[in-house]
Amino acid sequence: MSVPTVFISYSHDSDAHRERVLGLSERLRADGIATILDRYVNGSPSEGWPRWMLNGLDAATQVLCACTETYYRRFRGQEVPGKGKGVDWEGALITQALYDARSVSNRFVPVLFERTDEPHIPEPLRAQTFYVLDLEAGYQALYDALLSQSGVEPGVVGALKRKPRPTGQPLSFDASASPLAAASNPSPALAIWQEKLDFLLVQEAVMADPDMKFRLRHLIAEAQEKIRSLGG
Repeated sequence: MSVPTVFISYSHDSDAHRERVLGLSERLRADGIATILDRYVNGSPSEGWPRWMLNGLDAATQVLCACTETYYRRFRGQEVPGKGKGVDWEGALITQALYDARSVSNRFVPVLFERTDEPHIPEPLRAQTFYVLDLEAGYQALYDALLSQSGVEPGVVGALKRKPRPTGQPLSFDASASPLAAASNPSPALAIWQEKLDFLLVQEAVMADPDMKFRLRHLIAEAQEKIRSLGG
């Protein structure tokens, strides 16, 4: 695997901030990552600062953008005239590179020395993961990302555990429920009422007493109605 080369883009906010950026560069170099930083230049580059920045960005596999309020203002070209021209120029080059890549790039990595600087990440960089370098864990997360060794290696995809889908049953009808089956196989209740009706009819035919004959006719009508309700 080739050695990563990182260009560090930052603003000269203060001497303390410049020293923090230098310390980050030195830590990366000690951990095997080559860095390109303006403070390593003796005097001025022979090609001039604008071309030095352009060449450095081209040579880097990744670019760390140390975001602060001052860096954001200069990246956006909103600084007072004559100040911060280096970040202004780098911001234009980074924005153009992202534009050319249709924003599909992980070369440009926002880093913060303080979490409160998160709102000062320039808009073209906000889609990327940023790293807060206030603890060792933050530095390690950045280091792993630069070496493409962050995250978790996915496990092997095993065999699918297929099983048949349940199937439905076609609609069917019970033959015993048809009217024809009901007629040939009368229910027990229907048979009882039919037998009762037959008995009442015989009694009504031989009964001479008018009152009893009247009561029998009433019972016969009741039995006939019951038989009809049972499908007889």
